[in-house]
Amino acid sequence: MSKDEKSTDSNEEGSKPEDMEQNSFQWLGVGVEFCIVVVACMLFGHWLDTKADTSPGFLILFFLFGFGGMLYSMIKRAGGLKWWK
Repeated sequence: MSKDEKSTDSNEEGSKPEDMEQNSFQWLGVGVEFCIVVVACMLFGHWLDTKADTSPGFLILFFLFGFGGMLYSMIKRAGGLKWWK
């Protein structure tokens, strides 16, 4: 095996360490976005609960809405569900 073949074998996708670091930071940002969106939805649900006196109905509803929406967004960004097609 030549030196070039070994380097491509050790790095399966052919990405450089710099690319891997950038990709890591991209997914870290997605995680932070996930948390912010879920917490914002929960706060909005709590606010609606205080206005409509329906505690904790809207809080739970908007938590599920935020969590489901962000989960869908993360799956789409990761390339979708390959087995679904």
